[in-house]
Amino acid sequence: MALEFDITTRNGPVEARGTVDGVVPFHFEDHGDHWTARIGGHWQHTEAHSAGSRAPDARPLADTRRNIYRALALFRSQAKRLA
Repeated sequence: MALEFDITTRNGPVEARGTVDGVVPFHFEDHGDHWTARIGGHWQHTEAHSAGSRAPDARPLADTRRNIYRALALFRSQAKRLA
């Protein structure tokens, strides 16, 4: 079970696209004051950045990766509860 993604930062918000477990579509966007992750066709999570957070183009990519993996952990946790 793995998450594979590419992060892009050109001409707009920071985005990541890829797959979970090789088949389930994954999409992440940093909107500045909040970020949104979508996994599959139905699961979505939006979370606000902490106060004083940097603009998306000035935010370290490590922060983006941390939020991406947080979204995956939330997705997996919710999927376990529903199984």
